[in-house]
Amino acid sequence: MAKPPVPGDPAPVMPPSVRVAVGVMAVLALLLLSNAVLLWVGFDVAVDRIVEEADDVSRAEAEQFVLLSLVPYLLLGLLLVVAAVFLARRRSWARWAGVAATALLTLLTVVSVLATGGVSVASLLLLVLSVAGLTSLMAGTTRGWLAGAGPA
Repeated sequence: MAKPPVPGDPAPVMPPSVRVAVGVMAVLALLLLSNAVLLWVGFDVAVDRIVEEADDVSRAEAEQFVLLSLVPYLLLGLLLVVAAVFLARRRSWARWAGVAATALLTLLTVVSVLATGGVSVASLLLLVLSVAGLTSLMAGTTRGWLAGAGPA
């Protein structure tokens, strides 16, 4: 059982695995939210491009495709922001939220690569960062640091 903090005690030092996890989740969140904002701002352009390049796709189908591309990454970006902020505050649930978000992002990225038949720089970056985040979140030092926080 963790002892309660005593005034004047130095704050516990965040282990490197936690710093890496927080940093990676913040970078992933920034990338995903930036992508969602840019896709939303250029929504009509993206829809027009799909309609022009595809043979038998209606505008409504193209709009639905763009929205379905935008929403998962927006939600994952928001979840990663929350997980990064609260992991730094030693909330153990934030570790599991980060694990879920990075694992889902890894899965989405792999499916996307397989569906398109090729690896882009963006998908490779997302994959590498997601795996780095997962390994940092699952590290024993991260688990131990959170266990020392007591009930959250």
